Amino acid sequence: MGEPTPTGRDPDTSRQTASFWAITAAILILGLAFRLPGLSSRSLWIDELYSQWFSARSLVELWTEVPQYETHPPAYYTLLKLWTAVFGDSELGLRSLSLVASLATIAVIAVSGKLVRLGGGLIAALLLAVNFANIRDAQNVRPYALQALFCTLAIVAALVLLARLSRHAADRAPMPGWLAPASVLGMSVGCALWIHNTSLFIAFGIWCGLALSLIVTPAERRLRHLAIFVAAGLLALLVWAPYLPLFVQQSRGFSGLAFWLEPKARDLYSAWMLVLGESWRALAVTLLLLGLGLFRLSRSAPFLALPVVAILLVPLSTILALSFTFKPIYIQRLFAWMVPLALLVMAIGILASTGRRWLRVTLVLVVTAFAAVRSVDDIDRPIDDWKAIVAEIAQNARPGDVVIATPAEGSIALGYYVQRQAQFPPVICIPGCYP
Repeated sequence: MGEPTPTGRDPDTSRQTASFWAITAAILILGLAFRLPGLSSRSLWIDELYSQWFSARSLVELWTEVPQYETHPPAYYTLLKLWTAVFGDSELGLRSLSLVASLATIAVIAVSGKLVRLGGGLIAALLLAVNFANIRDAQNVRPYALQALFCTLAIVAALVLLARLSRHAADRAPMPGWLAPASVLGMSVGCALWIHNTSLFIAFGIWCGLALSLIVTPAERRLRHLAIFVAAGLLALLVWAPYLPLFVQQSRGFSGLAFWLEPKARDLYSAWMLVLGESWRALAVTLLLLGLGLFRLSRSAPFLALPVVAILLVPLSTILALSFTFKPIYIQRLFAWMVPLALLVMAIGILASTGRRWLRVTLVLVVTAFAAVRSVDDIDRPIDDWKAIVAEIAQNARPGDVVIATPAEGSIALGYYVQRQAQFPPVICIPGCYP
């Protein structure tokens, strides 16, 4: 141990702190490097073009008319409207909001190990930096990157809250330090509910996990812990309350829609393929390391093991149950928010797999390379190349030509890029322009 400095700070602690932030910065730079290719050059695909179109509406229209036919909350489109007012509505300007949210999620995961005092945060952040699902959301003008950020903040806050309550319960001491994580938990969940309606299932999973933690809580502390959990939930509801009327309206409209999805056997496991890659080998590695991490948690931090399992399983199981019995609503990309937590558990599993440091480093590098290869393969993925389509039409158009957009959504796809072409034929929408 080094001698304390005149300010009372241990030099060793200062060096460790500096090293931690230096490594975190390096991981963020790596994450940025994986997220930049194609960010400003790849064509917007149809869902991104919807986001751009909604964000271009007036605030009055966005909050009164749009919720009558759009199933997503207008909050994301409002944030995007404000964002593009500053950064422009180019592909880069539109996507940079998701990029910043993705990088912020990596930073939150990096510090989570220190906050919960379990370790593994930097390893999880490294894996998240090269995770293909998180990279994909970072490059999309959709709400999923922001939803993942708010959900990750909420989950980490819940774990910090449980860790602090457990330590004070074990020491039979008063419970200072619970207010900050409980407040962050409530605020983050409330914000997530504004960003995407499926966040309601995630909130349900978080509070199921908090309730399960009471099983390992001393009896004399359970009521107090329960009161804290309820208070955090009430804060989330308070934050979400102004949006509730619109949520009810959208839910009623959505229940009557004929959706294009069909439940299939792959839905039962495809969410887990977002963690390392969409292959059976990736799934096997994911489940093995998740199992090791959960086993380690059950031994060293049982007050976290059940909550983590609940957060990972309850929202997914609930949506799968609804999809197979009532209405097909499962889409794989809805579960990218699970990836940061899953990687944190896997990082704990890697640390628990061996006591030898060089083996741990080797395993981290192998898993990171495994994930990075999947992300590199995903860089040039084709979706909808509307930029090339519009350019091709403009290049080959002749005087008197007319472009017919059908169905109505075709006008959304054309509108963004047509205005960037000097010469483009008139567009006629059949049966009419969206909506």
